[in-house]
Parts: sequence; C-alpha cells; structure tokens
Amino acid sequence: MLPKIAQLEFNTQEIETDLPPLGKSFLYDFDKGDFVFKNGKMIEIHGLETLKQWILKVLKTERFRFRIYKDIPYGVTLEDLIGSSLPRAFIEAEIKREVTASLLEHTHIQEIQEWQFSHDGKWMRIKFRVVTVEGAFEIDEPIKKVAA
Repeated sequence: MLPKIAQLEFNTQEIETDLPPLGKSFLYDFDKGDFVFKNGKMIEIHGLETLKQWILKVLKTERFRFRIYKDIPYGVTLEDLIGSSLPRAFIEAEIKREVTASLLEHTHIQEIQEWQFSHDGKWMRIKFRVVTVEGAFEIDEPIKKVAA
C-alpha cells in the first residue's frame, strides 16, 4: 500500500507588493531648468513617467554636493571621473557602478541592464534599460563633458 501524499495547493495569482504607488509629479524640462506649463498649469505626470523623471534628476545631481540631500543616498558621484585621464573602460565601469547603486535605492527599480556607452567628441552618452515592478523602459542620456 502506498502512503497518502498531501495535496498541495499553490497560489498562482499575482503576488501583491507592499510598495507605495509611484504617484504623480510635474513634468520638468531639464534643458530649460523649469517646469512645463500648459494653459497656465503645470503638466502632471504619473506612474513610470514619474520614475523616468526621477532617474534623470538623479543622473544630473552630484552626490554630497547639496546639503538638502546630505542624509539620504541621492545622486551620483561622477565629477571625479568626468574629464579625468583615467582609461575609458575604467570610467565606463565606474559610471555603471555608480549609476546602478544610486538607482537601485528606489524601491520600484529591480535591475539596470543592457548598458551602452557612446562618445561624441567631448560628450558621453549612456543608455541602459531599467527593469521595474511595473515594467521596463530605456534611458538614453548625455552626461557632462568627458576626456576625449
């Protein structure tokens, strides 16, 4: 006689997370340095658009420079790399490490992948894929002048 095997039940429904919603923000034009208005009102953004804007702000904020961020891990430390005479491969590896560490501070971001670096004269462009609990998207952003 064979022993009875317990009938196991598995919950195959989507697991709910305890993450707060991404919420809303207001569209910001980083080139102009101001919020975007339509009919006299700031344009609201929601969900992943809010997260994309947060990422751009992190990339443009030098860590430890502004007192408002002194107690939180916000921004990236890239100034020592930009314009340095270090080998390009080292600079790219450090940018990848620095940006990944900073972006993974956000609870909705799970992974940063598919890195690409391109150089156009004295500018570097970084491109990467952001994987979140809500979906994935690409960031393609120029960053400051670098050594040629």
